[in-house]
Amino acid sequence: MTSETTPGQPPAPKLTFLGSATVVAVGMAIMNVGAYGFTIFAVHKLAPEQFSAVIALLGLLLIGNVVPLGLQASGARRIATHTGPGQAALADSLLKAGRRAALALTAVCLVATPLLMWLLHIDSLIAVLLLAPTLGCLSIMGSQLGVLQGGKNWTELAALYTAVGVGRFLFGAGALAIHPSLTSAMIGLALGAAVPPLLGTFLLRGSSGGTPEQVKQVLREAVHGTHTLLAFFAIANVDVLLARSLMDGQHSGYYAAGVIVAKACLFLPQFVIVIVFPSLANSPGDTLRLRRAIQAVAALGVCCVLGALLLPDLVVTVAGGKENYAALGSYAWIFALAGSSYAVLQLVVYAAIAQPEKRAALVIWIGLAALVVAALIILGLDIATGMTAVKVLAAMTATCALALSAALAAGLHKQTADSD
Repeated sequence: MTSETTPGQPPAPKLTFLGSATVVAVGMAIMNVGAYGFTIFAVHKLAPEQFSAVIALLGLLLIGNVVPLGLQASGARRIATHTGPGQAALADSLLKAGRRAALALTAVCLVATPLLMWLLHIDSLIAVLLLAPTLGCLSIMGSQLGVLQGGKNWTELAALYTAVGVGRFLFGAGALAIHPSLTSAMIGLALGAAVPPLLGTFLLRGSSGGTPEQVKQVLREAVHGTHTLLAFFAIANVDVLLARSLMDGQHSGYYAAGVIVAKACLFLPQFVIVIVFPSLANSPGDTLRLRRAIQAVAALGVCCVLGALLLPDLVVTVAGGKENYAALGSYAWIFALAGSSYAVLQLVVYAAIAQPEKRAALVIWIGLAALVVAALIILGLDIATGMTAVKVLAAMTATCALALSAALAAGLHKQTADSD
């Protein structure tokens, strides 16, 4: 594996924590700028109803992305906690597991296409079909990220994150520039998703030695992390699906534009999670490190909310433009709060995977059920309508995320205290 040093050579100098954080933060910033650059390009190119469909499909990609993220988390944990020889074989088994998961996920998506078209009221067969190869590429990339993250190969990891953003923007925005439609957007996303695994294959060339039994062990271990992350990403994206189902086309479009703000605040502090996760895996009882990470993520969230409060016009201009989404300005800070709240919850979820805390998924599913029931009552019965419904749904998601963060963090501290 090219990211490892060969015997007889001095090891490459390790980056300091600050240097590691900077390298990863830059790579992830480029990834997020590219991803949100595509989203902003789409919101300006597409009509609100078509853009709402794109956001709904992106929400499904985020939910399906739990498989790649589960592979990454379990792989990073296995690599970070591995001692002694055999790391190359372990890495190879992770990569093979990623390829198997990609085939399985692609098949599931293809079979589910008719159901997804019906649920989301999308007429384009090609647009929904393209979810399958996109998620397949992401699964391969997830296993590659796990190998690099667990081995603390921060430069290569940052390069892969950079490829995600560059691929999505170049191909996604390029497809929309040629022909602005839902189908074109999904074609661009599928092509862009192929860029990172191609780069990862080059960076990790030479890995070998993984046995079928090791691959099975990796897949079994990935199930727990995938289940927990599935619960998280389901609750983090269910509001888009609720808005699509319970609001009219115009107001679901407003909500979709607000989600751009929320997702930016969710993914902004993600580099903190990437850097701290291997340490949490090695020291699952280190609640001090977890508290400091939570404080860092929360501080970034406070800055986002204040920015949306003080500069609502700028936020609306970036999110969708004043021409179509001016009414969103006074509510932009609520979406910033919702996204920042889910960023804290995401950190606590990864801490639960590192510990591991097997009850985390159940707690999140309960929270999801409560959120859906509340939305069905308040929006489904027209207790809140129009822009009030947009504001209420965003506030409900923020409240739910903060409540779950507090519950899971308290559970982690209690488990640590009991083990002591």
